[in-house]
Amino acid sequence: MRNTLILNILLVCSVAVSCSEWTTPESLEFEKNSIQQTDPELYRQYCEAVKEYKGSDHKVMYVTFDNVEKISNGSHNIAMLPDSVDFVQLHNLEIAEPVLKEMDAMRKKLGTRFVLRFSYNECLSEYQTLEPTEPEAGIPTFEDFFAGQFANVTAKVAEYGLDGFTFAFTCGNPYEMTSSDRSALEQEQQMVFPQVSEWISANAEKKFFFEGYPHYILVDGVVDAAEYVILPTRSERATGDLAYRALQAVNSGKIAKDTRFLFAVETPSFIEEEYLVGQFVLGEQIPLAAEWIAADASFEKSGLAVWNVQRDYFDTKKIYSTVRRAIKTMNPNE
Repeated sequence: MRNTLILNILLVCSVAVSCSEWTTPESLEFEKNSIQQTDPELYRQYCEAVKEYKGSDHKVMYVTFDNVEKISNGSHNIAMLPDSVDFVQLHNLEIAEPVLKEMDAMRKKLGTRFVLRFSYNECLSEYQTLEPTEPEAGIPTFEDFFAGQFANVTAKVAEYGLDGFTFAFTCGNPYEMTSSDRSALEQEQQMVFPQVSEWISANAEKKFFFEGYPHYILVDGVVDAAEYVILPTRSERATGDLAYRALQAVNSGKIAKDTRFLFAVETPSFIEEEYLVGQFVLGEQIPLAAEWIAADASFEKSGLAVWNVQRDYFDTKKIYSTVRRAIKTMNPNE
């Protein structure tokens, strides 16, 4: 009886040891070779083809990207963006050194260009929440505050050697305002826009984008200098709304007929409460807007401006699948 018990105990221990050996994780070495490693010449030709495409007449893909300091997953890695993306607007003013190196490589190999954005409306909102740092200290005038914030952003463009700058200014329709409200808006623009014009003149080699409704701008010089005008259409609910915004601008007679529009859309959000973000009534904004961009129109549909592109990284089949399809949809022959 005792021998049988000992034998059973030894058998159980043996099985336990064996199972432990089976389930002990081992570090396996996998070597994944990219085309850059296996065929450098083919990769060089591919990169040249991408740069040639970006220099050609095509529908542009402008994206905004959350350049976090610490990379914890692939959506934070700027180098994972689709090669055919033309312009990347960075969310954060501080750019980590590893990110700068990736950006430089993307610029040289693929012709990808990087910009920062300054929003007048966000600057105004921030100013309205200011409190004195000390009881005796006062709050600066908005004109001084704006000048300081604007100088800070444009200095970062120079410091990091970025390729351009986007200036955002949104307001109501001045032609539907009372004379006093319109006069106040014009004074507001006269305070702001000369500083933008000064930057444009001093940085002729940089790309300049204007974001807003161009026919609502009462001061000359800035809108005309923009290579592209980004219409703020992320909250629209159909492609017909995008057309309406563009036609409203063109038919106003306040801007050039050949103004090149980029239409702002949003990558859908993962947050349940934000279920309408990135959605038209008939489906997701990006693919539907891309199909609409590809069709002919009486105005310049020059491409898309996709907000928060990093959210499109996650897909069961291929990273950035929605943006990749949108680029192909807009440029079917490339």
